[in-house]
Amino acid sequence: MARPSKRRRADATAGGSAPSGTPSSARPASSPSRPPGSTRPASSTPSRYRTQRVEVPRPWWQAPWAWGGAVTVVVVAVLVVFIVLGTRPAAKSTSSSSSNALAPTSVLAAVTGVSPSVSSTIAAGGVADPLESISGSPAALTGPDGKPELFYLGAEYCPYCAAERWSLVLALSRFGTFGNLHTTTSDSNPNDIPNTHTFTFYGSTYSSSYLDFAPVETQDRNGKTLQTPTAAEGTLVSTYDTSPYSTSTGGIPFQDLGNRYIVSGSGVNPVLLQGMTWQQIAATLTDTTSQVAQPIIGNANWLTAGLCKLTGDQPGSVCSAAPIASLEGQLSS
Repeated sequence: MARPSKRRRADATAGGSAPSGTPSSARPASSPSRPPGSTRPASSTPSRYRTQRVEVPRPWWQAPWAWGGAVTVVVVAVLVVFIVLGTRPAAKSTSSSSSNALAPTSVLAAVTGVSPSVSSTIAAGGVADPLESISGSPAALTGPDGKPELFYLGAEYCPYCAAERWSLVLALSRFGTFGNLHTTTSDSNPNDIPNTHTFTFYGSTYSSSYLDFAPVETQDRNGKTLQTPTAAEGTLVSTYDTSPYSTSTGGIPFQDLGNRYIVSGSGVNPVLLQGMTWQQIAATLTDTTSQVAQPIIGNANWLTAGLCKLTGDQPGSVCSAAPIASLEGQLSS
């Protein structure tokens, strides 16, 4: 798969500063600025951080040649027979990347164990509601056993995905348990918020009585292909990872919450995490005044509210707690 192209990153570099109390070695050496006299691009979701795109193959029946004539139909039929008889269908890889270490127990404990008092105090954390309600009445997105499904599309090289994963791990841990979760960093491109410390969902497992989680990490930090969306997932991306739900078509990170809400981009500016280790980021999550903790937890609280909409407010200990019930009341139905 070709490496996705990237747009200007003005939103990220303009949208945040290094957190107070961060050592000078953890701050960006310099942040690119816009040319004099230029203005920030207009956006319906200015608080979301996303500049990168990933190409997702269209299902074959959407291709322009699919209905090109009888000859094409015959060729396709022959190919289908060959594939069915001679090969196994392609499947998403689930093995773990050997280059990524298991997430330290202390880091996971800090992220999945954010105290209710800290969460309540931070509330939205200055993050605007990231959930876009899907119009119409699409079929609910469910997992293999009928539970509501959260579909996530990202890549390990992407710093915006890196920042969003901190919130997503926190939010999902309120409904279930991760297994085999590894750490990684975004790519080393000096012009692309390099080496942002984060987790990767590649090779991980997730168990919940309330939700299914279907993550796809398309490439590693060096651009090597890891996973490919299924045809059904590709349809989700082509249908919803575009206007009016997203300001850029085909961008990552992208999330579909049960075909009820779309989350486009990251609610956490990766610039805030630059130069920080996993342990340093995790350590901020007990500090309600931290400029790192506020967007991570605030964004997670919004995601939690959206997931509570999917689960019928279960578990009650999560969905009825402050500030989740209040944020849920602000979401469109």
